[in-house]
Amino acid sequence: MIGLSVLLFVALFIVLKAGRESGGDIQVKGGSFLENLTIVQKKNGQPLWTLTASRADFKENEDKAELSDINLVMEKDHITLQADKGLYDLSEKSFTTDSAVKARSRDYRITADSIDYEVASGMIQTQGRIQLESKGFRVEGEGMKSEADHKVSILNDVKATFHR
Repeated sequence: MIGLSVLLFVALFIVLKAGRESGGDIQVKGGSFLENLTIVQKKNGQPLWTLTASRADFKENEDKAELSDINLVMEKDHITLQADKGLYDLSEKSFTTDSAVKARSRDYRITADSIDYEVASGMIQTQGRIQLESKGFRVEGEGMKSEADHKVSILNDVKATFHR
């Protein structure tokens, strides 16, 4: 009985191993990736922003790149934004992230659940939680919209704390 069990186990192992070897010819369709990607957006020869990512994955027949370890520097405004993952749309020149975002400037820090950045208009927005901290105050809420003229609106559930 033990010999029969061992024999069946060995036969099952051989069948599974043979099946795995024939399935090992997996074909990867399209798609490619770049490591250490840098995208620079210029206007009149001056850099507006520089986006760097440790990796950008491109899918076949798409104008979008899935980015990892993102750093976005807006030179004019002296703002640095960091996120773990995001999506850059090459045709629309827009940047979106669904992961937590941290932004720093000389005067303030922003933490948000996600952001959408439209390059053409300079508009930045989020539907999720946002928190802005500066030396004299802290503002948090739900949803934010920033226009190109630097007007920022926090849309819902706004709480502000002022420090003396």
